[in-house]
Amino acid sequence: MNQKQARAELLLLLAALFWGLAFVPQKIAMAHIEPLAFNAWRFFLGGLLLIPIVYWLSSRRDVQPGEQDGTPVHHRWRKCLPGGAVLGFWLFLGAALQQVSLLYTTAGRAGFITGFYLLLVPIIGLSLGHKTNRWTWGGVALALMGLYWLADFSEEAQLIGDLMVFASAFVFAIQVLSADYLVHRYDALRLAAIQFLVCGVLSAVASLMVEQPTMQAAWDAAWPIAYMMIFSTAIAFTFQLLGQRNAAPSHATVIMSLESVFAVVAGWLFLNEMLSGRELIGCGLMLAGMFVSHFGNHQGTHH
Repeated sequence: MNQKQARAELLLLLAALFWGLAFVPQKIAMAHIEPLAFNAWRFFLGGLLLIPIVYWLSSRRDVQPGEQDGTPVHHRWRKCLPGGAVLGFWLFLGAALQQVSLLYTTAGRAGFITGFYLLLVPIIGLSLGHKTNRWTWGGVALALMGLYWLADFSEEAQLIGDLMVFASAFVFAIQVLSADYLVHRYDALRLAAIQFLVCGVLSAVASLMVEQPTMQAAWDAAWPIAYMMIFSTAIAFTFQLLGQRNAAPSHATVIMSLESVFAVVAGWLFLNEMLSGRELIGCGLMLAGMFVSHFGNHQGTHH
């Protein structure tokens, strides 16, 4: 592994760490602010924060190739707007489901079930004509077994939360496939900034319709909002983008799946969330499913 690749994989690991830790401030914020209002603040401010990063990275030639696979990449904000808006809609839907679920379930469980989107991507991709193989199906079977072990059918409220997280994972998988299509045609960071701003605006509109948002609530949840805006949105996304330029795709996805592990560890360390033996087996099976799926998908592929 060369130095460039090692540095890229370290950036991806840091992105996964920031995203895994994010479930803690997300959970803490729910004691002070309503879910959609929280998303409105974190995404809109995160999008604003990303704009200067876009211009900084645009000035670096090595980060902004003019075309990918022979396809010209559009760098103008106006050209990126429709695609960014589509991504913003999916992000709004997925983030709303995930955030509301934290009213019912723990940060660790939510983090683990969210990781399921990595397995849903190749399955949904089938309907778009993408190829998959038996390793993917083996990984999905293992992860579904893990999900069954993780689910607690006696706790009705928690089950509602878990199902909402699962629905959000499905939406995030659609968002990932949409992004995968768009980043080969448009500048990825501009797409991201537009996506976050659109998601923030949609969350604000939805919050005004169904919640009673107040400035006091936002102030009370100031540090979780600040963490999400700076680390989970602006920094982690930039790290992911820079990392994916030079990391081997097979390594990238496995590193990103560690977000689930970081979420469980963070929930235990900071929120005293304890996992039962049954839940640990469930998490282990889900993680094994992710590894099996991605190991198989990159067998015989050299990057």
